[in-house]
Amino acid sequence: MRGGAARLALPWIAESRATPELLAKAGYRYTLNWCADDQPIWLATEAGRLLAIPYPQEVNDIPAVVARKDGAEAFAAMVLADFAERLEQVARDGIPQVMGIALHPYIIGQPYRLRALRRALAAIAARRGEVWITTAGAIHDHVTGLPEGIP
Repeated sequence: MRGGAARLALPWIAESRATPELLAKAGYRYTLNWCADDQPIWLATEAGRLLAIPYPQEVNDIPAVVARKDGAEAFAAMVLADFAERLEQVARDGIPQVMGIALHPYIIGQPYRLRALRRALAAIAARRGEVWITTAGAIHDHVTGLPEGIP
């Protein structure tokens, strides 16, 4: 290339006002980019509804490990504290929540970080009788089957 390296603008998790419309028109049923709530939110587009499934900005290894320089133990403790607080809120309020954990193998998947993550995930998995461990697609399918207006 002339003049040196090309500058590439990547959207990362940012989007424009047109993004939900474009996603819906392309046939997407849900997005995972919104940090707005702890419950899925329906977005209205001209092409139909698009479900915004909560994306974790904090319980996310990029800001925790890369930006704040938290170690693996601190990240695992954050995951477990988030989980414990959500269990208490759901028990108290009776309103389900989505708890996502954003993991990137090139960060948290480093061998010296895996032990702490495994312990945290094992503690969560041990409570699987009380929580629904699932996928974004299954959340979409469940929410779609709820009566109109919920959520």
